[in-house]
Amino acid sequence: MKENKYATVKVLLPGYFKWLNEEKNEFEASSTVTLIKDGMLNILVDTGNNTVETDLAYAIEKEGVKLGDINYIIITHHHPDHVANNHLFKNAIFTDWLTSYEKNKFAVDFDILKAGKNIISPNVYIIPTPGHSEDACTVVVNTEKGVVAVTGDLFVTKQVEKNIYVSDKDEYEKSMNKVLKIADFIIPGHGDMFKIKKS
Repeated sequence: MKENKYATVKVLLPGYFKWLNEEKNEFEASSTVTLIKDGMLNILVDTGNNTVETDLAYAIEKEGVKLGDINYIIITHHHPDHVANNHLFKNAIFTDWLTSYEKNKFAVDFDILKAGKNIISPNVYIIPTPGHSEDACTVVVNTEKGVVAVTGDLFVTKQVEKNIYVSDKDEYEKSMNKVLKIADFIIPGHGDMFKIKKS
């Protein structure tokens, strides 16, 4: 059987963000949900809000993958619109930039701090990209068409856009620049994939 040289990436559910009342900071939102396949591994990045549960299950099964076949759930950050369907994936290892857990067993790997990345598979790794939130991270994927960065809310729907919430402006700008240097495509926190415009 021929081994895959690259991973494949598919946006299952493009996320959305819609203001209801900007003065009161009220909005509707659900994160983008992305499926990555690298060899035999099925990796899901974020799981959206609880109103998309049925759509998410259908989208995964349409790709020929059962919910129990998801090996990893990568959480770009822990805001509710990105994690509400985590409960669907009973067999998955859940991980972010530094911590992973399976069922009730947690592990923090401090070697990741030295390495500067959390390696999930040959073509998939996680880097810290704080700014939107302190725990934010980006999933970097080597694909046949180039490097895809699944960024959570570091990018919202396009390359240049005001983010609703930035916890640390300096860190946010550093993280954006870090991703723009290494990626060819971005999958943002609330939208579909787009190609990076290189200056």
